[in-house]
Amino acid sequence: MIQSILSNIALLLIMHLCIQRLYFEKLKKDLSNSFTRFFHILLTSLAIIAMFYVPIFIGEYRFDLRTIPITYVALLHGPPFAIPILAITSIWRFMMGGPGALPGIVFGLALPTLLALIHYSLQKHNITNLKFFFLYSLFWIISDLPIIFLVPNGLEAFKDIAVPRFLSFQIGAYILHYFVQSSRHQHQLVEQLKTYADRDPLTGLYNMRKFAEIISELRSKTPLYIAMLDLDFFKKINDTYGHRCGDKVLKEVAEILQNADPKKIVAGRYGGEEFILSIASSNKNDAMEIVEAIRHQMEEHHFYSLDGQLINTITISAGIAPLKEHWGIEAAIELADYYLYIAKETGRNRVVADL
Repeated sequence: MIQSILSNIALLLIMHLCIQRLYFEKLKKDLSNSFTRFFHILLTSLAIIAMFYVPIFIGEYRFDLRTIPITYVALLHGPPFAIPILAITSIWRFMMGGPGALPGIVFGLALPTLLALIHYSLQKHNITNLKFFFLYSLFWIISDLPIIFLVPNGLEAFKDIAVPRFLSFQIGAYILHYFVQSSRHQHQLVEQLKTYADRDPLTGLYNMRKFAEIISELRSKTPLYIAMLDLDFFKKINDTYGHRCGDKVLKEVAEILQNADPKKIVAGRYGGEEFILSIASSNKNDAMEIVEAIRHQMEEHHFYSLDGQLINTITISAGIAPLKEHWGIEAAIELADYYLYIAKETGRNRVVADL
């Protein structure tokens, strides 16, 4: 019995390791959500089907831990994952046949999954250890209580298997829960580290390393212009309202840039109060219109200090240069920065693309 219980737990862990690997590959290679969901469903279904062939023998009765993975998926991911898994595994078990097929589907798969989905629909995703214990105790009762009514001497049979079944349920569920939660925490840490490596910590825009990496990929697909933007008289804001207010202004400027035209614009922070954009455009006039729209939006935007005081109008100056086919990005930045210098020298609050 112990060996067969360990075999079922081993299947749970193999399933978890495969799914964990899948999600880390998604993080590394940006796999699509539909691809990830498909293989998550497939891996969980295969683990449950494998359990059908590795039963736990308690006396003359055969059981397995099929209820644990499907209910756990239902608790975490809801119907889009749980329903396909339920359909695949139920059809497979029905095709295997035998007198226990229908009770195994109804009480071992369908009813516990339905209860888990009801819990999910109530948006109670934060499952404490105590709640987890009660949930899997309930899943165990749903799975095993029908024995009393479905087999000869059912009450005696239920008493004989209750303790080992209950313990195997709780131990299997807790082992899976522990490793899944550890993996989710690790996954979150990796995502945070990736964000810190690619993003400016204040504004959330791309840092220059990541910006240059993105541009090197984009330039082979579409013509690009580089725009350098600088906040006019930003030092005065820091001197008047303090650096914390200056940081608040930079964050709001970053939001404006991120929302300007996401299909055409990639935004980064160049440093200080300077920002850099790549604009997917085949002609200078179109690029200028996009940056002019940003300049106008910035001029119309109401910025407030930390104590709610309206700050005087904040404007930007900008320079735009093409990223020519034979140029490195540094050459385009240098030219755009020169045009930015001209914009600031000729009155500020303007966009310059050539002389």
